[in-house]
Order: sequence, then structure tokens, then C-alpha cells
Amino acid sequence: MKSTVQFQYGQSMTEFLVIMPVMLLLIFGAIQFIFIYQAKTTLNYATFEATRAGSLENASLESIENGFTRGITPLFTRFSTKANTEDDLAAKVLSAREIARDEVANGFVKIELLNPTSRAFSSLYDPVVFANTGEKEIPNDNLSFRRSPNDALQDANLLKLRITYCMKLIVPVVNSVILEAVLAVTKDSFEKDCLDNKNRFPIVSHAIIRMQTPARECKGCFANN
Repeated sequence: MKSTVQFQYGQSMTEFLVIMPVMLLLIFGAIQFIFIYQAKTTLNYATFEATRAGSLENASLESIENGFTRGITPLFTRFSTKANTEDDLAAKVLSAREIARDEVANGFVKIELLNPTSRAFSSLYDPVVFANTGEKEIPNDNLSFRRSPNDALQDANLLKLRITYCMKLIVPVVNSVILEAVLAVTKDSFEKDCLDNKNRFPIVSHAIIRMQTPARECKGCFANN
């Protein structure tokens, strides 16, 4: 009887040692995916802010980037549980905004213009504006009275963006597992660079909104279309 009890105790310890790494991996994975979900939610809002800013300022890349940094700032804002003065809060928000700007400047963010397309700018631009400024601009006023084939002008006044953000995975061990697993199946060159060279996880968001100002052609902003 005594030897049997000792054997059972040893078997339980062996089972625990086998199961423990798997359980830790699952727990760490769950924690990491919570952070990914938080980042994706914030990215969705930042993409909407970028699209809205672009719709108000001729779809310029600068306005889109400014809108994006405003929207993504909460991801980098950290407040302690201690009481903060208004000046402390403002300083932390400004610091987070600078981090967001650095993320864009360092190539961790890819902004692609899905609509209007380069073809739309080539076929629907206002010739009067082009003659005066040398810029291709899609008309935004009196659309119901302007004639275009198959309502192409109406469609061209929808601003659609795709933004890819390379987020840093902070949970140890599981971060490498996730990066290697996603790298094996991704085909996009920017996402591969994000995974392989930058050791970050790419998350993607889309947003679409009607233009409130005439869209102007942005060199190098178009997605492959």
C-alpha cells in the first residue's frame, strides 16, 4: 500500500510537469491576444480619425497622418493610479502623441489610399483647377448636376483608407510563437518586413467616409489597384 501511494504521488508530479508548460503558453497567449484586441480597437478608431481628417483636407497625406496620430495616441497613454494634476495629464498625453508620431516616422505604419484610385484621378479630375494649379482634383460640389459614366464621380468622392500598424508584442515566449506562425502564412511584403525584421505583429484596419472637400492626387499614396 505504501509503495502504491508513493507511485501515485510521483505520477501526479510528472503529469503536472508535462501540463504546466502548455498551460503557461495558453495563459500567456490569452494575455497577449487581449493586448492585440485592445490595439486593434484603438487602430479602428485611429483609422476612422485619419479618414475623417483626410475628408476635410483634400485627402492630403499630412492631414491623414495627423488624424491617425491623434486617434492612436490612447494606445501609448499610461496613467498611474495616483492623483494627477491637469498639467500632468496634459504632459502625458503630449508624450504619448510624440510616441505615436515616432511610430509613423519610423515606418511602423503603412497608409494606403484605396479610393479614389489613380484611374479616377486620371479620368475625373477638374481641368480648370489643373490648368491653374497643376494639381489633379476631383470635384466635390454640385455632384448631382455633374455627369459622369456609371456615377463614377459619386464613387470617387468616397475616401477609403487601409492602415497597417506593426504593434509590439510584449508577452515573453508566446510573442515569438505568434510571429513565426503568422510569418509562415503572410504574403504581403510590408507585413513580412514587420514580422521578420521589426519583430512586430501587423494589424490592419479599413475606414470609408464621404469627402467633404475636393480630393487632390497624392503621389505614392495609392494601393496597388
